Order: sequence, then C-alpha cells, then structure tokens
Amino acid sequence: MGKMTNPVRGFLHGTAAVVSVVGATLITVLARGGAGVRVSLLVFGVSLVSLYTASCLYHSIPWGPTWKDRMRRLDHTMIYVLVAGTFTPIAWIALDGWLRVATLATQWAIVAVGAVQKAFFPRVSRSLSVALQTTQGWLAVFLLWPLARTLPWTALFLLMLGGLCYTVGMVFLVTNRPRLWPTVFSYHEVFHILVIAGSSLHFAVVARYLVRLAG
Repeated sequence: MGKMTNPVRGFLHGTAAVVSVVGATLITVLARGGAGVRVSLLVFGVSLVSLYTASCLYHSIPWGPTWKDRMRRLDHTMIYVLVAGTFTPIAWIALDGWLRVATLATQWAIVAVGAVQKAFFPRVSRSLSVALQTTQGWLAVFLLWPLARTLPWTALFLLMLGGLCYTVGMVFLVTNRPRLWPTVFSYHEVFHILVIAGSSLHFAVVARYLVRLAG
C-alpha cells in the first residue's frame, strides 16, 4: 500500500458525497410529475453521489499500484457520468419530443465512449479526454433556445455558470496551474472546489426550477 498524499481532495469530495446523498434523496422524494420525472432526478442524484464517492475513495485510501490505476480510471469515468446525469432531468423535464431523445442518447453515448476509452485505452492523452468531457458539457449551448421556452433566464444563467466552473477547473487541471501550496493545496484542489461549485449550481437549477416545472 502506498502513502495517502491527497487528504484535502478526499475530504472535499467525501463531504460533497454526503451532502449529495441528502440532496438527491430530497429532490427525488419531494418531486411530483410521475415516474419518469423521479427516475431522471434519481439518475442525477446517483451520478453526483457516484462521482464524489469514487473521487473520495481514490484520493483518501493508500491504494497499491494496480488498484490505484483502476480507481483513477473509475474516478475519471465518473466525470462523463456526472455530465450525462446532469443533462438527464434537464432533458426529461424541460425538453420533449425528438430533442429530448437526441439529448439523452448523445449524452449517454458519450459516457459509453468515455468508459470504453478509460477501460481499454487508458494511455490516450489526458488532454483528449478533457476535450471530450468539456465538449460533452458545452453541448448545452445548443439547447439554450429550446430551454428558454420552459426555463427562466436565471436558471439558464446558473446552468452556464456551472459549466464555466467545470471548464475553468479543467483548464487548471490540464495546465497544472496555479501552484499555490504544492504539497497541500494547489491546482488540483482548486479543480475539486470548482467541480463542487459547478455541481452545486446545477443542483440549484434542478431543485429550484426543474422540480417546480415538473410539478
């Protein structure tokens, strides 16, 4: 077993995992609108809990080389899952018809591609993976106009702001900057904080606007 070197990251995402369990339970139980709505909200909640749990375990436990590699790939795959999980209630509740189907199919197809890449082609450049994940998230730009018909501009602003948090975090991760306190708190910890900020903004949209729209 190796030495645990990332306690801050583990604590951040461990805390986020616990909060996500509570939040996911509340929006799923309190929502109205039928089974489809509840399932879409559950998918979002499970994606949040899964990402933060995988990240917490990866960064908190001193894994041996083999399991460290497996957990790293799982951790990275969960990013695809969270993005698609976030799109799921948005598409199900705020969109309809072919656009709903196309959005869900595209998002979960990207998850499949990302999972296969991480499982069988882990040596592919991290920059390419980040580019695919970023593109996956910013596909939301093409949905702004149809979403504007059902959601207020405040909700759209929060969605875009959350996406910006993720994107800035990805930039920090790829460039290895800023180097604040390298052995304790640096660019990777900032990335984790921005992921929490982005997912919190998106959770606010789901809880405040989509749950109400569904009811």
